[in-house]
Amino acid sequence: MSAVIEGLLIILGALGLFLQAIGRFGDGVQKRVGEKIRIIIEKQSRKPLPSVLNGIAMAAALQSNYLTFGTVSSLVNAGLLGLLPALCIMLGVNLGLTVTAQLMSLNIGVFLFVLLFCGYLLNFYGKKRGWHYLGQILFNLGLMYLSFYIFHYAFQTLGMQSLAVDALRGIILNPWLCFFVGLGLAAIFRSSNTVVVLTQSMVGLQVALNPVTFLSGAFAIVIGANIGTTFINMLVGMDRQPIVKKANWMHFSFNLITGLIWLTFLPVAFYMVSNFSVQLYQIFQKFFAVVFNIKIPNVIPTERWFNIWEIAMANTIYNLSVIFIWFPITLLASKLGVAFFSEKSKIGTNGTTYLDRRALQTPALALMLASHEIKQMANITREMLKSARLAFSKGQIHLLDGIGRDEEIVDEMQEQITFYLSALLSQNSLTEEQSHRLAGLLHIVSDIERVGDHAYNVANLAEKKYLEKLQFSELAINEIELMFGKAMDFYNKACMAFYEDKSELSKQLLNREENIDKLEEELRQNHIHRLNQGKCWPSSGVVYVEMLSNLQRIAAHAANIASAILEEGEA
Repeated sequence: MSAVIEGLLIILGALGLFLQAIGRFGDGVQKRVGEKIRIIIEKQSRKPLPSVLNGIAMAAALQSNYLTFGTVSSLVNAGLLGLLPALCIMLGVNLGLTVTAQLMSLNIGVFLFVLLFCGYLLNFYGKKRGWHYLGQILFNLGLMYLSFYIFHYAFQTLGMQSLAVDALRGIILNPWLCFFVGLGLAAIFRSSNTVVVLTQSMVGLQVALNPVTFLSGAFAIVIGANIGTTFINMLVGMDRQPIVKKANWMHFSFNLITGLIWLTFLPVAFYMVSNFSVQLYQIFQKFFAVVFNIKIPNVIPTERWFNIWEIAMANTIYNLSVIFIWFPITLLASKLGVAFFSEKSKIGTNGTTYLDRRALQTPALALMLASHEIKQMANITREMLKSARLAFSKGQIHLLDGIGRDEEIVDEMQEQITFYLSALLSQNSLTEEQSHRLAGLLHIVSDIERVGDHAYNVANLAEKKYLEKLQFSELAINEIELMFGKAMDFYNKACMAFYEDKSELSKQLLNREENIDKLEEELRQNHIHRLNQGKCWPSSGVVYVEMLSNLQRIAAHAANIASAILEEGEA
């Protein structure tokens, strides 16, 4: 086997190891701080600057282009995030993803094996789930460092072959070719991190080029990598709502224009990054000397690890420049009401859905989207109950057709949500909190569907009352209205407790459930008493009893919802 083929095979193997490690690293972070990520996602600020900071935090934690950009796209597609905050978050994501390159620029040497060993111990022998997830993070961080060293070894192997050296020289000497190489590789891997780390691992390769020329080519690759991920994100979002396509296209445009500016003035950009890196390193030296009394030896700018850090700094500074250029422009255009920044796509009940299968890779996001879909389903059943009440009490029979259509929609939504949550469970290893939440959502969606069934039953009773011209005494109508009001209030408050995650309200509802049961029993006894006195028509009495039964069951399902919320809060 030739050394060129051997080197390429080693790179491919290390690439697989690195991609797996960075994916598992992000998964470990999701599990370790899963609830915090869920809170960040659910309570996304609509203000521009906090949105940028949220994007930085989310990307720094997950270190995955696919997960972070996919999360933002799913939020926008579901109508939970507007165009301006989405763009601000995407700008922050760009910067947050540079953490990987900064980590790889740390020369930890043999300590990577300490990371692997400690990570293994915590992952497999940690008694608490938190230790297990921390072990997963440390172990995969160690694998990322190991992959980085394997990349460098593979490039050294290629560096001993004149054919490979000539090919690399030809690429590096042409910044525009470097740019397209970085763009293409990032689009293929859907990861700018991977391309930047590959570029860092080439530092020290003997290709008969001076450091300035080599690093200029490396900077061009980094620029292309950052644009490549936004380009592929724009392509995969073509089937989403118009506002998502607009956000992705604008994000790609921001990066492309900034990248072209950098490439046009590449020598100046290199000089600025190089000088800034030297000055920043000197600040670090003084800081550690004064604060920790640690003396860091002087570094010659041409040394390998310093050059690796320069590439990481180029990656960071480039993404900072995207924020500095486009954040104020975007904010100003939005304030001035520029038409291009208008938001036209909104989620609703007209066939749209919050569920997004691409969000299944992020359990916190998938659970949030499922919750919003369930809220939409609950709103439909609440409207069904209102219409059924008007149809029975006020004779508004024209509302019955809408109740029938809504009942079919509710059944379909229940099936889709259940399938979505089942897919989430099968594709991911969930944290204990996420497992409890998923189980609670499955119970709640089932109870809401049953409320829809009972609303449909009430509608049928209203139709029967109208068609058969059944007579009800004023007392019986008042009793049904009383039971209707109690049941609907109970269900509305249960839905409110679910919408706002209020455990205290759920406790209050459970304490009141017995009162609903007692009222239903009391009204039944009143009905029997009227029958014995001949004050009630038997055919009307059947409808009366069935009405009470359906309303009592609605209250019972509302209590089940409150119980599920309470159990989730105590988990």
